[in-house]
Amino acid sequence: MKNDFDKLAGNYDELMGEGGDFHHKNTIDPAIYKLAGNVKGKKILDLGCGNGYMARALSKKGAIVTASDISSDIIDLAERRGVNKKIKFLVHDASDLKQYPDNSFDIVIANMMIFYVKNLDKMMSGIARILKPGGKFIFSFSHPFRPLKPYSDWEKGKINNKKILFIKVTGYLNERAETYPSRFNKKVNVTTYYKPLGKYIEILAKHNLLISAMIEPPSKGLLKDWPERLRTSHRIPTFIIISATKIKNYL
Repeated sequence: MKNDFDKLAGNYDELMGEGGDFHHKNTIDPAIYKLAGNVKGKKILDLGCGNGYMARALSKKGAIVTASDISSDIIDLAERRGVNKKIKFLVHDASDLKQYPDNSFDIVIANMMIFYVKNLDKMMSGIARILKPGGKFIFSFSHPFRPLKPYSDWEKGKINNKKILFIKVTGYLNERAETYPSRFNKKVNVTTYYKPLGKYIEILAKHNLLISAMIEPPSKGLLKDWPERLRTSHRIPTFIIISATKIKNYL
C-alpha cells in the first residue's frame, strides 16, 4: 500500500541528488561522518535512507551497508541510482526491525527521520536489540528548540546596545503531533512528532543507549536578507546530532 512518503519520493530524490541538500552537505552529514569514525569493515544500517546517497557514501568508505525506508518508491529510486550492488536495500517501517538478528550491526544511522516516527520507544528498543554491544546509534534531527510548528521565527534585538539576532520559540515542552505540507512537495501533508530533548534522552536510557557524543553544529545558509553583521551574530543551532552507545544496564 502506498503512503505519503511514496508521494514525496520523486521530489525528495531530486532535491537530495547524490550528496544531499545544502543543509545535509554543509551542516548535518559532516557531523554524522565524524561520529561514525572509520567505517571500513563495519556493518551499518542506514534507517530511513531516502534515496540512499549516504548509504552509497558509507559503502565507498568500506562499510557493509544495509539501507531501508518506509517508501517502496524511494527505495526503487535508490536502487536505480546505485551502481554499487553491495548495498542491501529493504522496505519497512523504522519501528519494525524484526527482520534483523540480535547484535547484527556496528552502527545504526537515522538521518533526519526520527521526528516522523510515531512509536519512538519501539524503534529505540529495536535498535538496541540489533546493535552489537558497544555499537553506536547515530541520529540527527531538527533541534528541539527550533520546531517547525509553532514556528521559531527570527527576531532582531539588542544586548548591551548591540544589535543581534534572536529566535522566538514557543511550545518547546509540548509533546505533540503536527501535520503540515512537506517541504519536498507542498501538496503532500506529513505528520511530525515533537518531543523536548529530555524525552529523547529518557527513551535512549530506557534501552541502555548511553549518549557518548552530541554535536550542535553552527547553522549555515541563513536568509541573505539579513545584514552580514547580524548573520554572523547567529549562534543558535538548527540541527542536533547524537551518538549513543549500547551498553549493559544503563538504568
